[in-house]
Amino acid sequence: MHHSLDLKVPVVSLDEEASEAVQGWKGYLELEKDLALITNTNALNAIDLLDDLAVTSNQMALGIPKTLATPSILKKVKRIDSEINDFYASVNRSETREWVVEEHIETLVKAFDTLNKELNRSL
Repeated sequence: MHHSLDLKVPVVSLDEEASEAVQGWKGYLELEKDLALITNTNALNAIDLLDDLAVTSNQMALGIPKTLATPSILKKVKRIDSEINDFYASVNRSETREWVVEEHIETLVKAFDTLNKELNRSL
């Protein structure tokens, strides 16, 4: 019996200005969508979304709007990217221990939360 992922890590929502600012940032919007999917499924289903995450992660850094490409925001984006790479590298397709996957997801969600806080602060 798989339980659905109970995220112990809340994500700060973007305030209005930040929310408008990310509308043109495809990678961010995709990541947000991927994370919503992942957090609404059980941990082992999340493994199927790893390829998506890896692609999204690349898009995030490459497609960041110039107005958002400040050193502090880029640092947070880099952290998300390295979390995703780490997840991708260390979680095997046949991983059956939910806690292993959950740990990675939680770290990734924390990194996303940190990015949102930074976006709110910067805009």
